[in-house]
Amino acid sequence: MEDEVQQLRDLVAQLKADNEHLRQERLEVQASPSAASSEFNHRGAGLDMDPRSSSNGNSVVTERLIYVPRERKCPVFRGRTGISLADWLEEVKASMRVRHLSIFDKAHFLYDHLEGEAREEIKFRPSEDRDNPDKVIKILTELYGCPDSYIVLQENFFSRRQLEGETLQEFSHALLGLMSKVIKNAPNGMPNSDVLLRDQFVEYVLDSALRRELKQFVRQHSRATLLDVRGEAIRWEREGMLRGTGGRSLSTSTYGLQYGVYGSAPASTNSELLELKEMLKKQQEQLDQLTRSVTSLQQAPRSLPFTASPFNRGSVICRKCQQPGHFARDCSSQSLSSRVNPSPSRHPQPVVTRPQSSVTFQEN
Repeated sequence: MEDEVQQLRDLVAQLKADNEHLRQERLEVQASPSAASSEFNHRGAGLDMDPRSSSNGNSVVTERLIYVPRERKCPVFRGRTGISLADWLEEVKASMRVRHLSIFDKAHFLYDHLEGEAREEIKFRPSEDRDNPDKVIKILTELYGCPDSYIVLQENFFSRRQLEGETLQEFSHALLGLMSKVIKNAPNGMPNSDVLLRDQFVEYVLDSALRRELKQFVRQHSRATLLDVRGEAIRWEREGMLRGTGGRSLSTSTYGLQYGVYGSAPASTNSELLELKEMLKKQQEQLDQLTRSVTSLQQAPRSLPFTASPFNRGSVICRKCQQPGHFARDCSSQSLSSRVNPSPSRHPQPVVTRPQSSVTFQEN
């Protein structure tokens, strides 16, 4: 790069000297019609005169236009980050074409505009690969080119549809970008790429009414291209906006019904209604859950069985000792009775009472 800058500076200095020489010759040769005035502008254009033809003042002066190209900034390629390989190759080839570099200089020019892993990859390659610009480009293309196959690229192109909120220009640009990738990876090229682009644009425009209009336009103009169809679509939208319809049909057509069946993006009105329905459904579920919680809390005291609490413990009567204040499992009267009566019977013996006979004493 420094050598090129120095060469350009030397060339500018030489042009200035030649320009000054031409001015002096112009003053000497006023009668010569072929001696035209020369200028050197800021863009680097100037006139250079052949010194062999200016040796004699009366001889014809030959003019030669020299163009010094301005410095073209070339981006740096870093590999998987930053600018893509296709865009970088386009810029770097244009820069090399302007500079008129040799094959060796082209290889070094490519290497100077690499950074990161891309530079390291070329750095450790053999010298015959580093000094050949075609091999450098081939290596970079194999590493950082499009990884998708031709079939995958075709599938991406034919499955591309106009997205919700996407303009017609953005949709056409997306199709053009996908088709360019398909053409680059096609083994035998794509001779009918213009027809495929046009048909893909017509078939997958989001608006059904516009789709009908474009199909009718294609039937009337069989040789129409993508740009022609897109221009007609933009004109149709503008006319619809001027009429106050917003460029959209208010009636539901059969195309629109089929479009919804195949799972395409719904209209904005339908999407808003679906969102409102979903929100109402969630709110209803929350209300039902709160209602169930309140009902269960209200019915909890009734459904719970009776349990002794510290407040009503005094009303509990033991079934063993018939004393209040504790349960039978906590009663200690059993152990006390076992000490007094070591062989208590499990079942109490029935008490037999005999009726008392009435005895009457008779006094003598």
